[in-house]
Order: sequence, then C-alpha cells, then structure tokens
Amino acid sequence: MTFQNRLKNPNTLIRTGLLFLILGSLSRWVHPSANFSANFIDGATGCFYGVSIACMLLGVRLNARRGSGICATLPRSGSQ
Repeated sequence: MTFQNRLKNPNTLIRTGLLFLILGSLSRWVHPSANFSANFIDGATGCFYGVSIACMLLGVRLNARRGSGICATLPRSGSQ
C-alpha cells in the first residue's frame, strides 16, 4: 500500500492524529535548554496539536463518507 493510499484510510488518519497528540503532550515535558528555547518548544507543541486535530477530523469525515464505523450506525435526524 502506497503512502498516498494510506492517507485515504480513515483509521490510519485517526491513528496518526493520536500519535501527534501524544507527541504534543510529551513535548510539554521538554525543558528549555541551550539547544531548544521555550518559544521553539511552544511552537513545536502547537504544531503537534494542530496536526493532531487536522488528522483526526479528516479521519472522522472520511469514515462518515464511507458509511462505515460508528457514524454510519447512528440514525440521521429527520429520517425514519
């Protein structure tokens, strides 16, 4: 499976989002030192959280469009 095809898989996108969420959470534990300034660490943390949110939202959207998963099993409002 190529990288482009994997990006179309909702489960892969959600897992990638969760990975970046973990990286963002762990980056808060890095202390500023001579190698990394506090601003760089804050920027990296924000970038990790942003990629995490984007990946998870895309994964949920693709999952709903495919008609698989929990989004497809919930009844839609107005339909009977």
